Amino acid sequence: MDNQKSNGGNASNLGNEGSGSSMGKDLGAGRSDNNKPNDNNKGSDLSKSATDLHKTIDKAAEAAQPVVERLASSAHAGVDKVSGALSGVTGRVDEKTRQLTDAYKNFAETGRDYVRTSPATSVLVALGIGFTLSKLLGRRH
Repeated sequence: MDNQKSNGGNASNLGNEGSGSSMGKDLGAGRSDNNKPNDNNKGSDLSKSATDLHKTIDKAAEAAQPVVERLASSAHAGVDKVSGALSGVTGRVDEKTRQLTDAYKNFAETGRDYVRTSPATSVLVALGIGFTLSKLLGRRH
């Protein structure tokens, strides 16, 4: 309000420049046609911006290519390492499985031979084991 010129109570110079009463009437004042965006230039500006963006994206892709290749080769090396480790583990597990199966067969055959050679002892041992298990597992009150 302090920036407005006083008109001395006279309303005759309302709307005059510098009187402070323009209230946005002269927003376009001082702008020439050269400062206005041209509709024809809008399309060319957009295509230029799009072209610039495409160039920037291409540069970024070219810069990222070596990094991507290094990551891919590291990933392949990791997969090969894990695959090698798993194949070694698989071989060891297969060997242990075969050993356990052989041990079970040997134990079962030995047990059958023992029962055939001394059946009375085998029955007494089975009764003793059954009685002990019933006492241990039967006390669930």
